[in-house]
Amino acid sequence: MSFENIQDQEVALRLLRGIVRRGRVPNGLLFWGPDGVGKRLAAYEFAKAVNCAESPDDACDACLSCRKIDHRNHADVVYISPTGKTRIIKKEVIEDLNEMAAFRPFESAMRIVIIEDADRMNETAQNKFLKTLEEPPSNTAFVLLSGQPRFLLPTIRSRCQRVRFGALRPKTIAAMLARDPDISPEKSLAFAALSGGSMARALDLAKTERRKVVMDVVKNLAEGEDPLALSEQFGVYIQETEKRIATKVMEDNPAPRKGDEDGEPAPDKEALEAHITGLVRQEMIEHLVLFDAWYRDELVHSVTEDTRFTHNLDSTHMLGKRVNADVCAAKLQAITDAWKYIERNMNKQRIFRDLFFVLAGT
Repeated sequence: MSFENIQDQEVALRLLRGIVRRGRVPNGLLFWGPDGVGKRLAAYEFAKAVNCAESPDDACDACLSCRKIDHRNHADVVYISPTGKTRIIKKEVIEDLNEMAAFRPFESAMRIVIIEDADRMNETAQNKFLKTLEEPPSNTAFVLLSGQPRFLLPTIRSRCQRVRFGALRPKTIAAMLARDPDISPEKSLAFAALSGGSMARALDLAKTERRKVVMDVVKNLAEGEDPLALSEQFGVYIQETEKRIATKVMEDNPAPRKGDEDGEPAPDKEALEAHITGLVRQEMIEHLVLFDAWYRDELVHSVTEDTRFTHNLDSTHMLGKRVNADVCAAKLQAITDAWKYIERNMNKQRIFRDLFFVLAGT
C-alpha cells in the first residue's frame, strides 16, 4: 500500500490514515519537519489515498486515479513550488491558485493542492493565500510543505492542521544509500550518520566532493602540514566553488534573446549577485558542519574510546590518539566563530586561514 513507501514517520502516517478513513479532510494541512525526510512523498501518497475508491485509509496503487497521480498527470492534484532566481512563490501564482480553487474539481471528489517550501511565499502571496484559507472551498485541500514553518504567517499556521515529520533513522538512510553500487557500505554508514536524518543531505554528501575536501584538510593538518599553505589551497577551492555556483545560476537565469518578445524580463543583476552570494555562503557553512562533526568525533572518541559514538564511521582509523579537551574545545569554538563570520559575509579566505591555524593546534 502507498503509505508503506514512507519510512520512519509512524505518527504522521497514523494521523493521515485516520483523516482518510474518516473522510473529513481539513482544508489546510501543514506538513513540517526537516528537509529530505519524506514530506513531499507523503503529500502525494495522501492525495492518492483521498481520491482512491478501492481502499478505506490508503491508496490501492492500481486504480486509474492512483496511477494518474503517480504519473503526475491528475487534473485535480496541483503542485506548486518556488521559481525564479530568488526561489519565491509570487502573488501571481497564488492569485491563479485562488481562482482555480473557486471551481469544482474536474474528475474527483477532492482537489489536493501541494505547496512545496510554502514558507517561500512572499508576504503579499501569503496574505492572498490567507483569504482563501479563511473562506476555504469545501472540495479543495491545501497541503503546505515546510522545513521552516516559522516563516509562515501565524494566521496561516493556525488555520492548518499540523503534521510533524521527524528525522529519518541512520539505518534507514544507510539502507537506501546501500542500493547504489557506487557507495560502499562504510560510506553509506558515514553519510547516514552525518546526514542529520535527512535523505537529501545524505545524497548530497554522496554526490559532491565536499566531505573529501574537508577530510583532506583534517588529515593534512594532523600530519603537521603548514596551515597557511593549506589555507591558500583552500582559497583556490573557494574561488572555484564560487565560479561554479555563479555559472550554474547564470545558466538557470539566462537573459532573453534579442527579438524574443515573449521571454521573461532580463534577470536583475543585483538580485542574481545576492542569490549567488547566498548559495556560496551556504556552501561554506556546509563545510563547517563537516569540520565540526569531525572534531566532535575526536573529542568523543578521546573520552569514550568507542567508535560507535562517532559520525565519521569510515574514518575511525584517524582517531588514534587521545586529545586535550581544552584544545578540542578551542577548535570547536573556532568553527562556531567561523560560522558566525561567514553569515556576516566577511572575507571567506581569511576566515578559513584563521580557522586552520586553530585546527592545527595540539
